[in-house]
Amino acid sequence: MIEFIKKFCTYFAATLTFLLGLKAAFGVAFSWKWVAITGAAVAVLCAVIAWVELYLGDKEARRKREPSSDEESVFLTINRALQNVRFASRNDESIAHQANKVVRRSLDKHCIKYKDYKQWRHKNPFVFTAVIDDRDKLVGFFDVFPLTDEAARGLIDGTLDEHSLTADAILPEAKNASARKIYIASICLNPKQTAFCRIVAKELLLLKLGEFLMNTFPPDGQRFLFAYAHTEAGERLLKNAEFRNTALSSENKQRDPLYELSPDGYAQLVVNFKTLLKGHLGHARVSSSKT
Repeated sequence: MIEFIKKFCTYFAATLTFLLGLKAAFGVAFSWKWVAITGAAVAVLCAVIAWVELYLGDKEARRKREPSSDEESVFLTINRALQNVRFASRNDESIAHQANKVVRRSLDKHCIKYKDYKQWRHKNPFVFTAVIDDRDKLVGFFDVFPLTDEAARGLIDGTLDEHSLTADAILPEAKNASARKIYIASICLNPKQTAFCRIVAKELLLLKLGEFLMNTFPPDGQRFLFAYAHTEAGERLLKNAEFRNTALSSENKQRDPLYELSPDGYAQLVVNFKTLLKGHLGHARVSSSKT
């Protein structure tokens, strides 16, 4: 009401001043009757304008605060889909073999061969994690390497690239808890998956990556993450997660921009992820209770 009165008074005073000035400029005589009629008409007009402006402004503010129907639809779809995806068994060689083929075909044809990667996974099964749907079909996967200090230093200072890494660069599973330098080597969606639309499948994969990191390599005040942006989409993802660009593609052997996330940044990322996941799961529980 206060805002309405302010707008009404402003418009009313400005309009009357303009009309009086116009009459004075043309030397037209006026009477008190003219002033009363004109004042009443101007008052009604200004009140309508002020009310419409406030109504439309409030409606626009509500629209900005509330998700669109499309956004709400995607949100609900992701909530439902979360109940239908899970991590694949770390001993599932068929899934690992399929993932290796996906990488070689769509990301890097010179990447490590399956028989060699199998040795890496034997040393530390957590370097490769696949996400599957309720029919055991591959949705996507990610490679996260806990590295030795020497290997991490080589990747960060640009003297090594992924093709230079060997099994010796990977810490064994027994040292996951003490690993400080975590390298996100790849996040890849299976282009042949049909269980979900691409945007939903991508969000599911990122949510599962966050869950994996939070449970396997939680922040401890010293642990930090780093990754090379192999694609434009990957670079956008790293920027959105508050990773900091520390080296250009021309400054390292990998020939991709390097991004790092400090221990403090990693801790904040986990807090943000927990809030996001809580929102998804909480919404899913509410939705299921209504059906």
